[in-house]
Amino acid sequence: MDIKQEESKMVRARLVASLLVIAMLCAMAATSFAVTKPKPACGFTGFYSFFFWDPDEELSGVGYFEVNCAGAVLPGGIINCNEDDTEYESFIEGGAVFLETDGEGTMLLETESSDGICDTGTNALELDISVVLGGKTVLFNSNGEPYAANGTTPQAGHTYTITGRADKCFAGQISGCYDIRFWSPDDTYVGDCTICVNRAGGVTGGTCSCNADGTEYLSEIETGGYTLGEKCESSTGYLWFTTSSDEICDEESSLALDFAVANGGNEIIGTCDPGDYILDNTSLDNAGTDLDSCVFEGWSQVVVVAPTPTPTP
Repeated sequence: MDIKQEESKMVRARLVASLLVIAMLCAMAATSFAVTKPKPACGFTGFYSFFFWDPDEELSGVGYFEVNCAGAVLPGGIINCNEDDTEYESFIEGGAVFLETDGEGTMLLETESSDGICDTGTNALELDISVVLGGKTVLFNSNGEPYAANGTTPQAGHTYTITGRADKCFAGQISGCYDIRFWSPDDTYVGDCTICVNRAGGVTGGTCSCNADGTEYLSEIETGGYTLGEKCESSTGYLWFTTSSDEICDEESSLALDFAVANGGNEIIGTCDPGDYILDNTSLDNAGTDLDSCVFEGWSQVVVVAPTPTPTP
């Protein structure tokens, strides 16, 4: 075999080897393109109870909404808003969630009511949201853009600067004692209460302390009651109680609350009900009318047992 034939044979071998390498690379690439990356698990879905307030206005609210993994807000939720001691109710008809993989995003709530959300005249509200704690909690505040839904719909977040929290809704009855804290978005008082309830819709006891403009008031809860739906679709409730000793925050001896339950029944959140009277009973004036759209959050009470002192030798 002469030198030219040898060189020709070597060139053909190199060409075949190159073609084999190219074929292998193409096969690997095709396999790579054929693999579908798994979609992240849906961490924001189900019913959520929420409450909110405006830090500089007599405005607060409570309600619930439902979302699904497709990024839709489903019909059936509600927003009860206490604006300047008047209650406005809006029914959620739909909406959408836009969420990044880090849990940050926006949520649009679309409602139906004659006055609009919180008497704004518009039935849309856009929120900036952060989904945390594995989807159990959603932190939110109003988005300040004048329009939502691709810039075509006026939205209530442009009118009010609200902030709040939503937690996984609890479907069922409650019992035991809850420690709550309450405050006014636009007044000089803060307070805390222990409210004890039974499964039969009764408030059985407790206490309320209130620092109203630098004066401390202590009230003993004597009696009361509550109503609460057994499903998340009707989780917003009404709770009231009457006290002895000092009047609540030096206002009245009775207080009504609009509330929702979350976190497996261990949490209650809500606002003061603005009605003049408790359950339309003109003999029981409601302090909620005077407490400027108060907001509260509370958790089931944990009984702390003091450790037994070690005897001194």
